[in-house]
Amino acid sequence: MKTIEDFFTAYQEAVWQKDANALLGLYDTEAVQFDMWDRGFYPNLEEWKPGIKNWLGSLGDEKVKVDFEMIKIHLSETIGFASGLIKFQAISPKGAVLRSMKNRITVGFSKGADRWTVVHQHISAPISSENLSGILDI
Repeated sequence: MKTIEDFFTAYQEAVWQKDANALLGLYDTEAVQFDMWDRGFYPNLEEWKPGIKNWLGSLGDEKVKVDFEMIKIHLSETIGFASGLIKFQAISPKGAVLRSMKNRITVGFSKGADRWTVVHQHISAPISSENLSGILDI
């Protein structure tokens, strides 16, 4: 990624194409993941990789449309972070939305010699104390 903004487009495209290698290529080998599914924490890319390959490989004829909202980016010459909302929509072969969810996302970036990579990602959703449901439901 030449810019942090490139992450959002590349992420969307990789997920839509079900290209696990393209998605994983956005991340540093030591990227830390705080995820909402299964283990919830992955200390590096190697441990996170099977989950991503399984997710994208399990979609069958469905596709996943990803949208980002309210993204705010803060950066210096070599370190940056972005935060906002990420929306996932499962799309049928006929174009119908089958299910969707919206989460919060924070992404930390580091700039190497020639490109930015993700070194930290945190995806979460607030929980209502009243009924234990997500409050970002759409």
